[in-house]
Order: sequence, then C-alpha cells, then structure tokens
Amino acid sequence: MAFAKYICTLTIVLAMASMPLLAQRVAYESLDTVPVFKSLEDAVAHQDDVIRLDLSKQKLMEFPEAIFSMKNLQELKLNKCRLTILPDQFDQLPALQHIEVQHNELEQLPLSLTKLKDLRVMDFADNIIERIPDQIDKLTSLTTLALWDNPISYYPERLTEMQQLRVLDLLNNAMSRETQERLKTGLPQCKIIMSPPCACMDGDE
Repeated sequence: MAFAKYICTLTIVLAMASMPLLAQRVAYESLDTVPVFKSLEDAVAHQDDVIRLDLSKQKLMEFPEAIFSMKNLQELKLNKCRLTILPDQFDQLPALQHIEVQHNELEQLPLSLTKLKDLRVMDFADNIIERIPDQIDKLTSLTTLALWDNPISYYPERLTEMQQLRVLDLLNNAMSRETQERLKTGLPQCKIIMSPPCACMDGDE
C-alpha cells in the first residue's frame, strides 16, 4: 500500500516538473521594461523566459511553430517577415497582450486571435486583409486596433460594440461615407483614423 502511494506521488511530481513554468503576467504599461528576444534560436532555448519576442525583418516566409511553445509570451512582433499566412492556433498563447504583424502579405486574420482575452494591441497594418471577423468583439481588452493600408471590404456591426477601443487606425483604406459614419457614431469614445471617404464600395480603390 505504501509503495503504491509512493509511486502515485512520484508520478504527480514528475508530471508537474514537465509542465511549463508560468511567469507572472506583466502589466501592459510595464512591458517595455522587459528584455526582448530577437533570435528565434535563443528564444527556443529559453522558451519559458520569453515574454517579448521581436523577429521583424528576418524574412521568415513561414510562421515558426515553436513560438506556440512560449506560454509566457506577452508581446510578439513579426513585421516585414514576408508572411502570407498565420496558423490558427493563437489560443495557445493565452498571455499575449500585444501582437504586431505589419508589412506582410496576409489575407486574413486567424480566428483564434479573438480568443485572447488579455490582448490589448493588435496591429496588422499594410497587409492584404479583406475582412474583419465577426468575432472581433470577443476581444474585450483590446484598446488599439491598427489595420491601415488593407483592402478591407467588410467592417462587421459588432465592431461598434467594442466600447473599450481607444484607437482604430484605418488610414488609406478605401471606405464609403456610410461605413465611416457608422463607425464614428458607434464608437464615439474612440480615436478613428481614416482617409477621406471614397465614392465606392468598401475595399475598392
């Protein structure tokens, strides 16, 4: 009986030892005081210590799947990496507060991003995204959404339910006057950055 209890206890200890070590969540306002990993190799070797990761301008071509093992990741930057698609697994990064993927060739936003309850900043400027997902309003902590320079043709009604938004950057996006007025009326507390409206359908030049 005693031996069986010993084996059970040992199994639990070994299981706990194999679990990733979760760091304390850093307040968003203090993230810029945390060291940044800029090498994927270094980040993989110290994956439990990675809170900020910046792989911008590294011509990755493909999203490194190893990033999803960095459970303490709270800020991710992948600007100018020649990415055309992102895997729909971002719910594996529950601590993420800031994601920045500017100047790539992405056609859509992964729906799993909308499951990130602590996400504060989402920046996908200068891609070729055509739709904002209907589930965008699930991002209840999001305060900054930057989608400038994208051929967006669909702005969901739920976007105006995001009353916590403080900055919505849609500069250089072809937008009808009707859509612009709908957003300004529905988000009176938000700074919305837009170019003058066009006599066109949303997304058309």
